[in-house]
Amino acid sequence: MIGRLFFSMSFMGMCMLWAQDSLEVSKDSLQRLNYEAIYDRVKRARSNTTQQSFYLKAYLDKARMENDYREMVQGYKNYLHRSEGVTRLAYADSMVLTAKTAGDISLIGSAYLTKGIVFYSEKNYKKALKNYLLADRYVARSDNAYLDHKLKYNIALVKYYTEHFDEALGLLQRCQAYFKGKSTPGYLNTLLLLGRCHQRMKNYGLSSKINKLGLMEGKRLGSNSLAIYFVQSEGINHTMEGNYPMAIAELDSSFRVIRNTKNDFANVVLSAYYLGKSYWGIGQREKAVDYFKKVDAGFRERNYMKVELLSAYKYLTQYFAKLNNQELRLSYLKKHIEAIDYMRSQSQYLDDTIKDGYDLKGIQREKQRIEQLLVINERRQNLGIAVVIFLFILLVGLTYKYQHARRIYQKRFEAIINDQSPSLEHVGKVHVVPSHPLDISQEKIDEVLERLERFEQKRDFLDRKISASKLSVIAEVNGKYLSQIITHYKGKRVMEYINDLRVDAIIEQMKQDRKLAYYSNGSLAEVAGFNSERTFVNAFKARVGITPIFFMQRLKAKGT
Repeated sequence: MIGRLFFSMSFMGMCMLWAQDSLEVSKDSLQRLNYEAIYDRVKRARSNTTQQSFYLKAYLDKARMENDYREMVQGYKNYLHRSEGVTRLAYADSMVLTAKTAGDISLIGSAYLTKGIVFYSEKNYKKALKNYLLADRYVARSDNAYLDHKLKYNIALVKYYTEHFDEALGLLQRCQAYFKGKSTPGYLNTLLLLGRCHQRMKNYGLSSKINKLGLMEGKRLGSNSLAIYFVQSEGINHTMEGNYPMAIAELDSSFRVIRNTKNDFANVVLSAYYLGKSYWGIGQREKAVDYFKKVDAGFRERNYMKVELLSAYKYLTQYFAKLNNQELRLSYLKKHIEAIDYMRSQSQYLDDTIKDGYDLKGIQREKQRIEQLLVINERRQNLGIAVVIFLFILLVGLTYKYQHARRIYQKRFEAIINDQSPSLEHVGKVHVVPSHPLDISQEKIDEVLERLERFEQKRDFLDRKISASKLSVIAEVNGKYLSQIITHYKGKRVMEYINDLRVDAIIEQMKQDRKLAYYSNGSLAEVAGFNSERTFVNAFKARVGITPIFFMQRLKAKGT
């Protein structure tokens, strides 16, 4: 309610639609009415802008015709009350010009006061104060005490909103003494603002004392319109003193009433901020954040911000930092900077205050740090996605390769089971057979081949001690000749020849005795005459193109 004073530049009270008045009333007949009667028709025609404009013009025309400068000023003021935007300022300028033409210092002061109020309503505190000071030049020379204190109050409002509370206090104390017993609205509004000044100066005891006085005086004077605002102010005092449960009780009760009050958005936001601080104080952080978001919404939607509300963004950034939500944390850091910049742009008088109370550079550094962190996280995320895609492609490739291999393995298994193993004898191997004749007698070759045939028939290759050197003894030929003969007639090296015999033998045994399919690789290696499991596995795969494990699995699947 602060700033919505009894003498503020708001519209006159709203009246019900009147249906009987007609624009057919002649201009001359209107001119015969007094100003009060014409203005009464202005008020009654509120719901009909055409009628209202007609009567507003009639009021101003009458003043011009009668050369009544005071009523001309009032006529422009009537228009101002019912206008918006730059039009209001144009009517304020007309008021000043007309008052200066009249040469009435009190009227000039009042016109400048009105112009200052227009700037104040637009939150242009610098220009508002400029016009208030111009008004003071004239009002100070007049004997209009009421206008003088009305001006002092409005100057105090600017001082309050620009954080110069000590200057506001002196003006308000003089207003308190004057308005008591002279103007109930002026008196109660002064008390309310006086208590808020002490509150912002951390004089909570004095503020509470004035709030109690305001409630008592309002009851005594039969005016309760500001009672809820004194309750709100007391709730703020409790918040600042750490009495959070009491603060919540009083702030919540006032909040419910104020939010239903027309055109009092500012106090809705103010209550929301201190409710947020109170809920934060008792550890209900989520509820607190909901109220702090209302402060941000006020700034977003209506450009409403005050220095005391800025720390809402500190709580919001702290909350989302705790949740490790860097995106929202960064968002509110940016909004914090925007709000500070906005406040600094409002008036030169706010600049030093904000510098003293808020570490703008620190907030900017934190913003930059979070931005860098998010860039790094994004890169990591992109890298992670790339790795996942790579792994997926690799998995698909490996899966395909595995399935393809299994199909080949299955074909080879079926060939072995169907006694087609000779066709698989050279799977994956290239044997180089010498094209030149052997430097060995044919007689000797035949002897060696015969001995090798007996070696195969007797299954001597199952002996784990058999080696290339021992086989040369059995074949009764030196190692060189043995190697040449086996390479030429068997198409493989000596140990490969021995190992292939072993693999063929163990496969036949498994086909005949399926119980062997349940053996381990190590046990099968031993049965086949291999010295190690690794050698067995490698020899098996080289011989038939599949692993022993796969062969045994498929053999078990076929059953006995």
